[in-house]
Amino acid sequence: MAIALLVFATVLVRRTLAREAAERAAERDRERDRRLASLGEMSAVLAHEIRNPLASLKGNAQLLAGMLPAGERPRAKAERVVDEAVRLETLTNDLLAFVRTGELHRAAVDPTAILRDAIAAVALPEAARALPEPIAIDVAAAPASWSLDAGRIRQMLTNLLDNAVSAGPPARAAITTAGDRLVFEITDRGPGIPPADRPHLFEPFFTRKTQGTGLGLAVAERVVALHGGAIQVDDAPGGGARFRVLLPRGES
Repeated sequence: MAIALLVFATVLVRRTLAREAAERAAERDRERDRRLASLGEMSAVLAHEIRNPLASLKGNAQLLAGMLPAGERPRAKAERVVDEAVRLETLTNDLLAFVRTGELHRAAVDPTAILRDAIAAVALPEAARALPEPIAIDVAAAPASWSLDAGRIRQMLTNLLDNAVSAGPPARAAITTAGDRLVFEITDRGPGIPPADRPHLFEPFFTRKTQGTGLGLAVAERVVALHGGAIQVDDAPGGGARFRVLLPRGES
């Protein structure tokens, strides 16, 4: 009898501890959602207010730089203003992308065409431009069509590919299927992602880069989540990082 009571008490304690842990995890998730919602509202207001005067600033700085003699200090200072304006413009665009509405516009589209469009939109760093094939592509196993929001998926892939070619070209992009899921796989030849960084990888503004907004992966993760999918991150075979995006077959 005593043994039975002890077993019962042990089971009860374990269940209580598990329930409390689940409740704490749920509360952390709710708090994260509240912070993201607040950040989104604030970011949207700031981005909209900054966008127009920033465009004017950039345009006038470009005109001024074009009027000054090349190679002289005034020209270099004007070009510095242009560079900083472009950097701020990138930040505002990333903020607006992050806080965009969650509504998707699905249609039966060609995943390979979306991937090729994303590759064409990638701004290649100098190290990648010197390579004969900075982004290799493997679409032999790609399906002919899938229900996706083409614009959002293109944006997500562009963000992942930008990271890949910056981390360590050449990058590789592949499309396959796994059961009823479409799989995009992006790999690079960089140093990889430290295990300590992986839990924070998709948090807004988290970055180890000296350049960048820290919003690219956050936007990518949100796009995937809106499609009901998931992003997996691990070490690529042969070194570097591998991002696998798994997307279920949604309705058009």
